Amino acid sequence: MKFLKLLFFSIFLLSLFSCGGDDDICVSGEATPRMKIKFKTQASGKLKTLDSLFIKVDYGNGPIAVVANASKTDSVIIPLRVDDSPFTKIYVGLSKDAVNSVIKINYNTVSEYVSPACGIKKTYKDLNSIVETPAAVLSVEQNQNQITDESKTHLFLLF
Repeated sequence: MKFLKLLFFSIFLLSLFSCGGDDDICVSGEATPRMKIKFKTQASGKLKTLDSLFIKVDYGNGPIAVVANASKTDSVIIPLRVDDSPFTKIYVGLSKDAVNSVIKINYNTVSEYVSPACGIKKTYKDLNSIVETPAAVLSVEQNQNQITDESKTHLFLLF
């Protein structure tokens, strides 16, 4: 009988001390931030809503479609590369067959350990964007030179 009490008490203590902490879930924006992009008309500089938008991003293995939106949109959030590459190329078009503007986003990354659940967070500093192939997108307007969160608009695409 004493053996059973000792066994149950030991199991209880073991389960009590083996519980994890509060950082089991990655919450409140602790992960690597994405780039927020809005659109403007080049002639007037006013914000623009696009009827359709198609974006592909090259993460190192060729362009991958990340936005295929045939409905009205005024902004998109695009994840950038998280490897050690100093740039990400984005391909933008207004129709599925015409994804033809190429934008190169240059940056420096800074890695920061967040928690066991979230791992490492990358932030992007010294942001600089250029249009390599103008077509649908005529130019870009840099709004922020760093990406630390997703709340602010980082880049404007001028159509």
